[in-house]
Amino acid sequence: MLHTVEGALAIAYKRAFSPEGELTVKLDTKTGALDVRSRVVRSDGTVDVHELPSEDFKRMAAQTAKHAVLRHIHDLERDKVLRDVAEHRGELATGVVDRIEAGTVYVDLGRAEGVMPPEEQIPGEQLQPGRPVLVVILEPQHNRRQAQVRVSRASRAFVHRLLEAEVPEIKAGTVQIRAIAREPGLRTKIAVSSSEPGLDPVGACVGPKGVRHRAILSELANEHVDIVPWSEDSESLVAAALGPAKVDRVTIDRMTRTATVLVPRNQLSLAIGRDGQNARLAAKLTGYRIDIKPSEGDAAAEAQAPAG
Repeated sequence: MLHTVEGALAIAYKRAFSPEGELTVKLDTKTGALDVRSRVVRSDGTVDVHELPSEDFKRMAAQTAKHAVLRHIHDLERDKVLRDVAEHRGELATGVVDRIEAGTVYVDLGRAEGVMPPEEQIPGEQLQPGRPVLVVILEPQHNRRQAQVRVSRASRAFVHRLLEAEVPEIKAGTVQIRAIAREPGLRTKIAVSSSEPGLDPVGACVGPKGVRHRAILSELANEHVDIVPWSEDSESLVAAALGPAKVDRVTIDRMTRTATVLVPRNQLSLAIGRDGQNARLAAKLTGYRIDIKPSEGDAAAEAQAPAG
């Protein structure tokens, strides 16, 4: 604290009197006396140290010291809040939308302010000042005035924590989230597995009469959410990831990490999805490049059909 005050006094003295050289100020905490010195390095390398008058500076010094102490306390409080927030990185937090400036949403989280830039928002979602909002905490942001943290509703972590909050089996560890692929505002695919024999992981996430699934959809502004069973068998995983389309056969080339998928002709557009979205998310979920083709029987029948 003393070092902070002395540094602030040196800056204030230099601003007020513009002395030559490097300035140092020492404060006697018992008497309140100020020792002000300047250190000037000459062109020949010699160093001159001069004691400077401080009498005219004392009134200004008191105000400067007061502001320096208050600023230092504020900085300490801000840093403590940021340390506390950093311990909750990746967790859900409920706040209130404070304001929206240039597309960035500022969320009152109590002790800290959440900053949600456009890329961390769900596209098309309308957030209103004064309304509560659920976010996931990402990381502290540098701001000298107050404690700020980057928050998100568009990240995969948000979906992960949301599912964890809605499904007790995930919190208990009997159901595991193995992979998440997401295009915010449009569609999310989640692969889940179970460590307990007889427990259906997809059924646990959907919940009785779909209540858990509906709660997740409601929080995600009705973004489509597909929950599929995870499998160590790559063929089965790719087939499940392409749901709701039905798949006839999957062939895996592990050298090129390509999955060739045969689907009935009437399932082709469903498997690919609008603008390729379903296939794209399935590829992200499984880690395979997916090549979708009509089943051989459909292709052969089409080739034999008379033209016109």
